[in-house]
Amino acid sequence: MARAVSTVVDVTICLLLVSVSVLTLSMAVPDAAETRSIDGEHTVSSIGTITTTIPIHEDRTAHDTIAGHFITATIENGSLGGKSVSGSTYPTAVQQNVPDHLPERTHLTVRWRPYPDAPLRGELSTGTEPPSTADVSVRRWTHNSRMNSNEAADSFEAIALSMSRAYVTRLFPPERTRLDLVDSRTAAHTTERYRTFAETIDVDIGDELANARPARANDRLIEELSERLETDLESRYSSVSAAKDDETIGEIEFTVRRWEL
Repeated sequence: MARAVSTVVDVTICLLLVSVSVLTLSMAVPDAAETRSIDGEHTVSSIGTITTTIPIHEDRTAHDTIAGHFITATIENGSLGGKSVSGSTYPTAVQQNVPDHLPERTHLTVRWRPYPDAPLRGELSTGTEPPSTADVSVRRWTHNSRMNSNEAADSFEAIALSMSRAYVTRLFPPERTRLDLVDSRTAAHTTERYRTFAETIDVDIGDELANARPARANDRLIEELSERLETDLESRYSSVSAAKDDETIGEIEFTVRRWEL
Protein backbone atom coordinates (compact mmCIF):
# COMPACT_ATOMS: atom_id res chain seq x y z
CA MET A 1 0.00 0.00 0.00
CA ALA A 2 2.85 2.35 0.95
CA ARG A 3 4.56 1.57 -2.37
CA ALA A 4 1.39 2.43 -4.29
CA VAL A 5 1.15 5.79 -2.54
CA SER A 6 4.82 6.42 -3.25
CA THR A 7 4.32 5.67 -6.95
CA VAL A 8 1.44 8.15 -7.19
CA VAL A 9 3.51 10.83 -5.48
CA ASP A 10 6.46 10.14 -7.84
CA VAL A 11 4.23 10.48 -10.90
CA THR A 12 2.65 13.69 -9.58
CA ILE A 13 6.04 15.25 -8.92
CA CYS A 14 7.25 14.21 -12.36
CA LEU A 15 4.25 15.78 -14.08
CA LEU A 16 4.70 18.97 -12.04
CA LEU A 17 8.35 19.24 -13.09
CA VAL A 18 7.45 18.70 -16.75
CA SER A 19 4.76 21.40 -16.53
CA VAL A 20 7.21 23.87 -14.97
CA SER A 21 9.79 23.14 -17.72
CA VAL A 22 7.22 23.71 -20.47
CA LEU A 23 6.09 26.96 -18.84
CA THR A 24 9.70 28.14 -18.49
CA LEU A 25 10.42 27.34 -22.14
CA SER A 26 7.32 29.14 -23.40
CA MET A 27 8.22 32.23 -21.36
CA ALA A 28 11.83 32.24 -22.54
CA VAL A 29 11.13 32.09 -26.29
CA PRO A 30 9.07 35.02 -27.71
CA ASP A 31 6.44 34.14 -30.25
CA ALA A 32 6.50 35.44 -33.83
CA ALA A 33 4.25 38.41 -33.06
CA GLU A 34 6.55 39.58 -30.26
CA THR A 35 9.60 39.22 -32.50
CA ARG A 36 7.99 41.32 -35.20
CA SER A 37 7.13 43.96 -32.61
CA ILE A 38 10.70 44.10 -31.35
CA ASP A 39 12.38 44.18 -34.76
CA GLY A 40 10.26 47.11 -35.91
CA GLU A 41 9.33 45.88 -39.40
CA HIS A 42 5.69 46.84 -38.90
CA THR A 43 6.76 50.31 -37.71
CA VAL A 44 8.95 50.80 -40.79
CA SER A 45 6.05 49.86 -43.06
CA SER A 46 3.64 52.14 -41.19
CA ILE A 47 5.87 55.19 -41.57
CA GLY A 48 5.67 54.87 -45.35
CA THR A 49 1.95 54.12 -45.60
CA ILE A 50 0.00 55.77 -42.76
CA THR A 51 -1.30 59.22 -43.72
CA THR A 52 -2.21 62.03 -41.37
CA THR A 53 -3.07 65.74 -41.45
CA ILE A 54 -0.84 68.09 -39.49
CA PRO A 55 -1.52 71.77 -38.72
CA ILE A 56 1.17 74.06 -40.12
CA HIS A 57 0.22 77.64 -39.31
CA GLU A 58 -3.08 79.19 -38.26
CA ASP A 59 -5.74 77.55 -40.48
CA ARG A 60 -3.31 75.79 -42.83
CA THR A 61 -2.69 72.04 -42.73
CA ALA A 62 -0.61 69.48 -44.62
CA HIS A 63 -1.72 65.95 -45.50
CA ASP A 64 0.90 63.29 -46.23
CA THR A 65 2.33 59.99 -45.08
CA ILE A 66 4.40 60.05 -41.89
CA ALA A 67 7.48 59.65 -44.08
CA GLY A 68 6.38 62.51 -46.33
CA HIS A 69 5.80 64.83 -43.37
CA PHE A 70 9.24 64.02 -41.98
CA ILE A 71 10.99 64.51 -45.31
CA THR A 72 9.55 68.02 -45.71
CA ALA A 73 9.90 68.97 -42.05
CA THR A 74 13.51 67.77 -41.83
CA ILE A 75 14.50 69.84 -44.86
CA GLU A 76 12.65 72.86 -43.46
CA ASN A 77 14.47 72.34 -40.15
CA GLY A 78 17.75 73.11 -41.89
CA SER A 79 20.84 74.74 -40.46
CA LEU A 80 24.02 76.19 -41.92
CA GLY A 81 27.14 75.95 -39.82
CA GLY A 82 24.97 75.20 -36.79
CA LYS A 83 22.69 78.21 -37.28
CA SER A 84 19.03 77.71 -38.19
CA VAL A 85 17.97 78.83 -41.66
CA SER A 86 14.27 78.26 -41.02
CA GLY A 87 11.54 80.10 -39.20
CA SER A 88 9.03 77.38 -40.12
CA THR A 89 6.57 76.05 -37.55
CA TYR A 90 6.09 72.86 -39.52
CA PRO A 91 8.98 70.82 -37.97
CA THR A 92 7.65 71.40 -34.45
CA ALA A 93 4.12 70.48 -35.56
CA VAL A 94 5.41 67.22 -37.02
CA GLN A 95 7.37 66.39 -33.86
CA GLN A 96 4.28 66.96 -31.73
CA ASN A 97 1.73 65.12 -33.89
CA VAL A 98 3.56 62.12 -35.35
CA PRO A 99 4.12 60.19 -32.05
CA ASP A 100 0.35 59.63 -31.84
CA HIS A 101 0.65 57.43 -34.94
CA LEU A 102 3.69 55.42 -33.84
CA PRO A 103 3.84 52.44 -31.46
CA GLU A 104 4.99 53.00 -27.90
CA ARG A 105 8.73 52.76 -27.24
CA THR A 106 9.63 54.06 -30.68
CA HIS A 107 12.17 56.76 -31.50
CA LEU A 108 12.44 58.17 -35.03
CA THR A 109 15.28 60.31 -36.39
CA VAL A 110 15.53 61.69 -39.92
CA ARG A 111 18.69 63.31 -41.36
CA TRP A 112 19.46 65.05 -44.63
CA ARG A 113 22.82 66.24 -46.04
CA PRO A 114 23.65 67.33 -49.61
CA TYR A 115 26.97 65.52 -49.07
CA PRO A 116 28.66 63.96 -45.99
CA ASP A 117 29.54 66.46 -43.23
CA ALA A 118 28.16 69.38 -45.24
CA PRO A 119 27.62 72.62 -43.27
CA LEU A 120 24.07 72.69 -44.67
CA ARG A 121 21.96 69.98 -43.08
CA GLY A 122 18.58 69.07 -41.68
CA GLU A 123 17.68 66.81 -38.78
CA LEU A 124 14.47 66.02 -36.89
CA SER A 125 13.60 63.50 -34.18
CA THR A 126 10.48 62.44 -32.32
CA GLY A 127 9.66 60.00 -29.54
CA THR A 128 11.45 59.27 -26.27
CA GLU A 129 15.02 58.01 -26.19
CA PRO A 130 15.35 54.31 -25.27
CA PRO A 131 16.66 53.48 -21.77
CA SER A 132 20.35 52.63 -21.60
CA THR A 133 19.49 49.13 -20.36
CA ALA A 134 17.00 48.32 -23.15
CA ASP A 135 17.59 45.79 -25.93
CA VAL A 136 17.16 48.12 -28.89
CA SER A 137 16.36 47.14 -32.47
CA VAL A 138 17.59 49.64 -35.08
CA ARG A 139 16.36 49.99 -38.66
CA ARG A 140 17.89 52.42 -41.19
CA TRP A 141 16.79 53.14 -44.73
CA THR A 142 16.71 56.02 -47.21
CA HIS A 143 13.89 57.85 -48.96
CA ASN A 144 13.95 60.16 -51.95
CA SER A 145 14.37 63.70 -50.57
CA ARG A 146 12.27 65.13 -53.42
CA MET A 147 15.22 67.32 -54.44
CA ASN A 148 17.40 66.90 -57.51
CA SER A 149 20.71 68.47 -58.49
CA ASN A 150 22.26 69.11 -61.89
CA GLU A 151 23.89 65.88 -63.03
CA ALA A 152 25.96 67.78 -65.60
CA ALA A 153 27.64 70.04 -63.02
CA ASP A 154 31.34 69.93 -63.86
CA SER A 155 32.94 72.27 -61.33
CA PHE A 156 32.77 72.94 -57.59
CA GLU A 157 30.97 76.18 -58.42
CA ALA A 158 28.37 74.39 -60.54
CA ILE A 159 27.79 71.67 -57.92
CA ALA A 160 27.35 74.23 -55.15
CA LEU A 161 25.02 76.34 -57.29
CA SER A 162 22.91 73.31 -58.20
CA MET A 163 22.60 72.20 -54.56
CA SER A 164 21.76 75.71 -53.38
CA ARG A 165 19.11 76.22 -56.05
CA ALA A 166 17.48 72.87 -55.25
CA TYR A 167 17.38 73.62 -51.53
CA VAL A 168 16.17 77.23 -51.64
CA THR A 169 13.55 76.47 -54.29
CA ARG A 170 12.31 73.56 -52.17
CA LEU A 171 11.85 75.89 -49.19
CA PHE A 172 10.35 78.74 -51.21
CA PRO A 173 8.63 77.59 -54.44
CA PRO A 174 8.27 80.95 -56.26
CA GLU A 175 4.64 80.79 -57.38
CA ARG A 176 3.21 79.46 -54.16
CA THR A 177 5.44 81.72 -52.07
CA ARG A 178 4.34 84.80 -54.00
CA LEU A 179 0.72 84.01 -53.14
CA ASP A 180 1.70 83.52 -49.49
CA LEU A 181 3.44 86.90 -49.42
CA VAL A 182 0.35 88.77 -50.65
CA ASP A 183 -2.15 86.84 -48.50
CA SER A 184 -2.73 88.59 -45.17
CA ARG A 185 -3.22 85.23 -43.45
CA THR A 186 0.24 83.93 -44.42
CA ALA A 187 2.33 87.01 -45.26
CA ALA A 188 3.83 87.54 -41.79
CA HIS A 189 4.83 83.92 -41.32
CA THR A 190 6.30 83.60 -44.83
CA THR A 191 8.24 86.84 -44.41
CA GLU A 192 9.61 85.62 -41.07
CA ARG A 193 10.82 82.38 -42.67
CA TYR A 194 12.60 84.36 -45.40
CA ARG A 195 14.15 86.78 -42.92
CA THR A 196 15.49 83.96 -40.75
CA PHE A 197 17.27 82.42 -43.73
CA ALA A 198 18.55 85.78 -45.00
CA GLU A 199 19.91 86.82 -41.61
CA THR A 200 21.70 83.49 -41.17
CA ILE A 201 23.70 84.03 -44.36
CA ASP A 202 23.84 87.84 -44.02
CA VAL A 203 21.77 88.78 -47.08
CA ASP A 204 19.37 91.73 -47.32
CA ILE A 205 16.15 90.82 -49.16
CA GLY A 206 13.93 93.51 -47.65
CA ASP A 207 12.99 95.11 -51.01
CA GLU A 208 12.20 91.75 -52.58
CA LEU A 209 9.87 90.81 -49.73
CA ALA A 210 8.18 94.22 -49.64
CA ASN A 211 7.35 93.87 -53.33
CA ALA A 212 6.44 90.17 -53.13
CA ARG A 213 9.18 89.06 -55.50
CA PRO A 214 10.21 85.62 -54.22
CA ALA A 215 12.09 84.65 -57.38
CA ARG A 216 14.47 87.58 -56.87
CA ALA A 217 14.71 86.90 -53.15
CA ASN A 218 15.58 83.28 -53.94
CA ASP A 219 18.32 84.37 -56.33
CA ARG A 220 19.96 86.40 -53.56
CA LEU A 221 19.80 83.48 -51.13
CA ILE A 222 21.05 80.99 -53.72
CA GLU A 223 24.02 83.15 -54.65
CA GLU A 224 25.27 83.51 -51.09
CA LEU A 225 24.58 79.93 -50.05
CA SER A 226 26.31 78.69 -53.19
CA GLU A 227 29.49 80.62 -52.37
CA ARG A 228 29.63 79.05 -48.92
CA LEU A 229 29.08 75.52 -50.19
CA GLU A 230 31.64 76.00 -52.94
CA THR A 231 34.29 77.02 -50.40
CA ASP A 232 33.48 73.99 -48.26
CA LEU A 233 33.54 71.58 -51.23
CA GLU A 234 36.94 72.87 -52.36
CA SER A 235 38.33 72.32 -48.85
CA ARG A 236 37.00 68.74 -48.59
CA TYR A 237 37.50 67.22 -52.02
CA SER A 238 40.56 66.80 -54.20
CA SER A 239 38.50 66.66 -57.38
CA VAL A 240 35.09 67.53 -58.79
CA SER A 241 34.39 63.88 -59.59
CA ALA A 242 35.02 62.89 -55.96
CA ALA A 243 32.54 65.53 -54.82
CA LYS A 244 29.97 64.31 -57.34
CA ASP A 245 30.41 60.72 -56.16
CA ASP A 246 29.70 61.79 -52.57
CA GLU A 247 26.57 63.80 -53.38
CA THR A 248 23.50 62.78 -51.35
CA ILE A 249 21.14 65.70 -51.93
CA GLY A 250 18.52 63.32 -53.35
CA GLU A 251 18.52 61.05 -50.29
CA ILE A 252 17.20 61.38 -46.77
CA GLU A 253 18.00 58.85 -44.03
CA PHE A 254 15.44 57.41 -41.61
CA THR A 255 16.46 55.65 -38.38
CA VAL A 256 13.88 53.88 -36.20
CA ARG A 257 14.77 52.50 -32.80
CA ARG A 258 12.32 50.12 -31.08
CA TRP A 259 12.63 48.38 -27.75
CA GLU A 260 10.66 46.32 -25.24
CA LEU A 261 10.59 46.79 -21.48
